[in-house]
Amino acid sequence: MTYKELIDTLETIINNHAFVDTYGYGNISDIMVPDNEEPADYPYVFLNPVDINMDRTNFAVNLNMIAMTQVQDGEDNELTGQDLCVRILSDVISEFTNQTDYPLFDVELPVTIAPFKERFQDDVVGATAALTINYAKAIDGCNTPVL
Repeated sequence: MTYKELIDTLETIINNHAFVDTYGYGNISDIMVPDNEEPADYPYVFLNPVDINMDRTNFAVNLNMIAMTQVQDGEDNELTGQDLCVRILSDVISEFTNQTDYPLFDVELPVTIAPFKERFQDDVVGATAALTINYAKAIDGCNTPVL
């Protein structure tokens, strides 16, 4: 089990969500905005890696999962958009927690989700989930040995 398998699993779950139109991964500066050549279709879910903590038997991957959408001006529309994004994040976390391909992945609960408005260059609302995903991985030199 590798970091790439973890991200690939999340990507598959996100891309299979009925409401998600765009998936992205990387630094916050990599989020697609309308002034780029390829603007995002919304709702847009973006994985932002934070760090990896490891000990002798466990990796803990910390990342932000950001769901965002565009809405018309108005408090009710903004709240409705944030609600949609919270539900998308909840769906992805639930699906990931219940998937059976990699049973050793474990999402630390509770997950903190923070709603936001106009966090990026385009006028968006959404929510960010701060995830910690643990998986059993012993430290060894077998994968990429030092020569």
